[in-house]
Amino acid sequence: MRVAIIGMGTAGVSILRQLEQHPYFKELDIDVYDNAKNMGQGVPFQNDSSQLLINLPSKDMSLNSKDQEEFYRWYQQQNDFKFENATYLPRFVFGHYMKSYLDKFNDMYDNIHIITEKATEMYLEKGFEKDAHIQYFICTNHEQEACRQYDYVFLTVGTMAYHDPYQLKGLKGFIKSPYPTYETLNTVEDTDDIAVIGTGLSSLDVIRYVVKHHPNLPLTAVSRRGDLPSVRGEMPEITLKYLTKENFNQIIKSHFGVVPLETAIHLFKQECEDLNIPLQQLINRKVGDPIKDLKHDLAHPEILGVFQSLLETIKENMNWIWNSLSIEDQREFMKRYMPILKANSNPMPPRTARLLIEEIEAGHLLIKKDLEKVVQENDTFVFKYKDSNETEQYNVVINATGPRTQLKDLDEDDGFLIDIANRQIVQAHPMGGIQIVPETNQVISPRYGTLPHLIAIGQITNGINQARNGVNMIVRQSVQAVNSLYEFHSENR
Repeated sequence: MRVAIIGMGTAGVSILRQLEQHPYFKELDIDVYDNAKNMGQGVPFQNDSSQLLINLPSKDMSLNSKDQEEFYRWYQQQNDFKFENATYLPRFVFGHYMKSYLDKFNDMYDNIHIITEKATEMYLEKGFEKDAHIQYFICTNHEQEACRQYDYVFLTVGTMAYHDPYQLKGLKGFIKSPYPTYETLNTVEDTDDIAVIGTGLSSLDVIRYVVKHHPNLPLTAVSRRGDLPSVRGEMPEITLKYLTKENFNQIIKSHFGVVPLETAIHLFKQECEDLNIPLQQLINRKVGDPIKDLKHDLAHPEILGVFQSLLETIKENMNWIWNSLSIEDQREFMKRYMPILKANSNPMPPRTARLLIEEIEAGHLLIKKDLEKVVQENDTFVFKYKDSNETEQYNVVINATGPRTQLKDLDEDDGFLIDIANRQIVQAHPMGGIQIVPETNQVISPRYGTLPHLIAIGQITNGINQARNGVNMIVRQSVQAVNSLYEFHSENR
């Protein structure tokens, strides 16, 4: 059976690792696609500054769903990278851990073929017979005769391009993506004034790098809300008692096939009460002063950690929770509750918080809010703020707004996704990304219906897999996806 994996970051390598563990693995003929720079590491874990830390403790992430500490042990056994404090390792180290799998498998097996080109097109062919199988064709150079044919395809293309809310892409001095950070300052003069748009996790990476490598400070990080991520507390293991599949199944039976949002929120509040979480106090704890907010989180690691653990456990179960809601309730959740989830999950390491406090107190970093408009005038970016006549000017703007989520917002940077949407192979989900079957990650095509042998994993499925694109969650999706492939293979041997 011919198999293609399009994109070799976290999801792609996870798929390959799961495929390799099965007795039928050598009966597969596998092509893996990505550019040489990202092959085996992906964008989030590409080679970059050692100042960019993983947000999870090193012992809490792994490509092995049965061994949470595998990455940490791999780090201890290798000799290429050593750091004084390994509790939170640089992100690129995890990338090399992933790539070690690809390199090992490529050396061990002759049925893996590494294609260091990005897929540019994909098209489908299906005969007119009643039971005709669909064949998938992947192209890399816009020449049809060079396209390769497959029986099974995994779409693991990674994150979509970053938002551009102020339409600055293409303007001189605008850096559309912050990664790799060690390249963002290549064209920046020492005397340039720099601003970062965004105050989320991506902006923290930029801040850590720029304040250490650019002499003309302060650096300004600005967004509409001006909120920094929370600080990771002491996170215990948590088992859900109320937000359970059993309870949801009972509710679905008496509510016309869905779980009302307010019922789900009531169950969430019961979880908080059972864990003695002061919910209102925690979600309203920020006072709008970055130093006070960071110091507060650092001073309350126990109760904050319990809250964060609850939210992370919910995210791990978000596939059946999220897809039990109606579209109307999903929209309401995004408006009312998603900001709370985002503000208290994916927290920063404590040492990042201490660094931010140090840089703010030293006057090297300014955090601002209420950004309303950015325009370029005479090669200078002018920032305008809500309810203010004052403006600020910067020579360089680094975009750290995070990836897009809706197909309608894509541009040439996501040409492959635009191509397969144009061919009606995929279609937009109203809440973001593409339509898939929640339980199997099979793509739902507007032209071909459910495509059982086209599997999408990662950020492109964010409408269905809301808040479920962390490493550990992607690994779990990969396990299920590969099991489905081998079930099909067994039936057709």
